[in-house]
Amino acid sequence: MAKAKALTKRRKAVVNTRKITKTMELVSTARFKQSFNRIAGARPYRDTLTEMLRDLAAADLGVAHPLLERREPPKHVTLLLLTANRGLAGGFNSNLIRLARSRAAELHAGGAAVDLHVVGKKGIAYFRFVREAIAAGYTHFGDRPSYAEVEVLADELMAAYAAGRTDRVEVVSQRYESAGVQRPWLEGLLPLATPTAGAGAKSSGRTVDYLYSPDATTLLRQLLPAYFKTALYHAFLENVVGEQRARMVAMKNATDNAETMITTLTRLYNRARQAQITNEISEIMGGVEALK
Repeated sequence: MAKAKALTKRRKAVVNTRKITKTMELVSTARFKQSFNRIAGARPYRDTLTEMLRDLAAADLGVAHPLLERREPPKHVTLLLLTANRGLAGGFNSNLIRLARSRAAELHAGGAAVDLHVVGKKGIAYFRFVREAIAAGYTHFGDRPSYAEVEVLADELMAAYAAGRTDRVEVVSQRYESAGVQRPWLEGLLPLATPTAGAGAKSSGRTVDYLYSPDATTLLRQLLPAYFKTALYHAFLENVVGEQRARMVAMKNATDNAETMITTLTRLYNRARQAQITNEISEIMGGVEALK
């Protein structure tokens, strides 16, 4: 009877776990749809800005800007790592951390100093655990980063680059390619590279003549920082989509595993109960025979 009771208790615990994982799967699905809609809402602005900069670059205006200045080889690199504030998302956080550490080691081997900026409690907790110093940590973005919040960080990065305190800014984030494909991605954001055909919005194949008001230099001085902020904001949005998608998959797998375990435990309980009943019948029959 003890074995049957233990199996019953264990099965009840797994059933409760399945309820939790199923609920988390449904919540992650809803958050995934919301975050994906935010990307869809931001994409027209990003694509239009990219197309405009590509057309201006094709005009070869010869405009100089601090964000376009290249310093090779870089002596100092700012590496921005985007992780999540919560776990239970499979290998989402660990894959991003692995890529960031690999890139930092590569930069150190090349003789560059690296300042690691980490977004998300999971990334910060990891580097504290391994006792590796980080230049800055951010936990306030969450799974609904606003443009205003990202703009503050973008202004800090642009100011550091323009002042020469860093020679390159790179970001490690999760890139969302499709519902079935998300992967860690390393992208260089500074110095800015003028968009080319095939980058961002698709080229329409048309030639555009612009009338500048104010002049092209003043216009690009406004557009280039906006382009950098938009690129960084889009990296945040894609990272959130990847996080929610990874959590959906992880919770679905956990739910499926719980259902399999429940089936197995139910089968074991039935066998244990059957053996117990058979044993009790045997004892009864033995007692009857002893009374004859």
